[in-house]
This record gives sequence, structure tokens and C-alpha cells, in this order.
Amino acid sequence: MKLTTRYGIFAVAFALFAIGASVLSSGAGAQEEGWQILRADYGFRNQRNNVTDILKDLIGRGGQNGRVAVNNQTMGGDPAVGKDKSLRIFARNRRNEEREFNFREGGFVDVRLFEVRRDRDDWDDRGGNYGGRDRDDWNGLRIIRAYYGIQGRTINVTELLRSRVRDGAINFVVSNSALGGDPAVGADKFLIVIYRYKGQEAATFVREGNSLLIP
Repeated sequence: MKLTTRYGIFAVAFALFAIGASVLSSGAGAQEEGWQILRADYGFRNQRNNVTDILKDLIGRGGQNGRVAVNNQTMGGDPAVGKDKSLRIFARNRRNEEREFNFREGGFVDVRLFEVRRDRDDWDDRGGNYGGRDRDDWNGLRIIRAYYGIQGRTINVTELLRSRVRDGAINFVVSNSALGGDPAVGADKFLIVIYRYKGQEAATFVREGNSLLIP
């Protein structure tokens, strides 16, 4: 009887081990899919903002503790006030398969699910003119990345916005003249800014003709 019981315990333990190994391997397999982000939007039903550039930048820098929070602050604004919003990510893996990922407002995106290719110059968020100002940037306002235009036709205006920061704040009207040109003639453009203020990262989304004000 004892021998039978012992074999039974071994059998159960082996089965549990096999299940655990299967779960772990499937999780690792999902991470090895190498999902490339094609497009991402945030909002409710047809009230959505295109957040592709914001999300790629946040994921490319590893998020916070390996996760990106899904909320109005990180996604650059509230496109549907009072509604339960969601983040939709459309991605393609190495086998050319496409998939839609959905994350509810208040949830988190695991950055390990996605691959984001970044230019060599993007690895240093501070740029060449930051020097030894890390302590001041941590306590005040630091522009991490900024883009102006529409999806597929944007210009990087990070350095331009950094030069506009005065006394730990930035405030100006978003326009072609203020941002160095028109990357999409005739289109309604927007400015996306990813920044850190007093150690907390956030993003904002401002349409052409409106004012950018941080904090």
C-alpha cells in the first residue's frame, strides 16, 4: 500500500512538473515571437488617438520595471472622457502573422512581448547638450522624446522642445513655425511629447493650433 501511494505521489508530481514546464515554455515561446508594432490606438469605440509613436518609445526604453501603464497620462491624453478606454496594438511576428493585442485602461503592457527597433542616436535620451544636468532634470522637467506631424509623416523635434524649457516648464502654441516646418502639408497635425517631471514619466498629445503646457 505504501509503495503504491509512493508511486502515486511520484506520478502526480511528474504530471505537475510537466504542466509547469509546458506553461513556462509556451510563455517563453510567446516572448520569442518578436512581435513588431505596426499601429496602436487608445480610446473608446471610434473616439481614439493614434499612439503608435508614444507606445514604441515607451516600450523601446523598457517601460518602468518592464511594464508600460495604460492610462491617460502615458497615452498622451483622454480621447473619450468618462468612458472605459482600451489600448489596441496591431503587430506582426517573424512568421509574418498579424495579431491584435488589447489592454484595458488601468492595465499594463509587458514590454517583453514586443520588439522595437531604435536608431543608434535614440539610445541616449539626454542628447549631447545635457552634460551633467541629471540631478536638475530628475527634480524638474526633462523632455525625453517629441514628434510633430501625422502617422507616417513626422519629424523629431526633441532638441527643439528641450531648448524651449524655461525654469522647469514649457509653454507655447503648436504650429509649423514654432516647430521648424510642415511635415504634412494640408493635414491636421499633432505634437506628441514624452517627458519626465519630478521623476514621473508621462506623455501628452496636442493638436496643431492648441497650446503645449507642461507642467
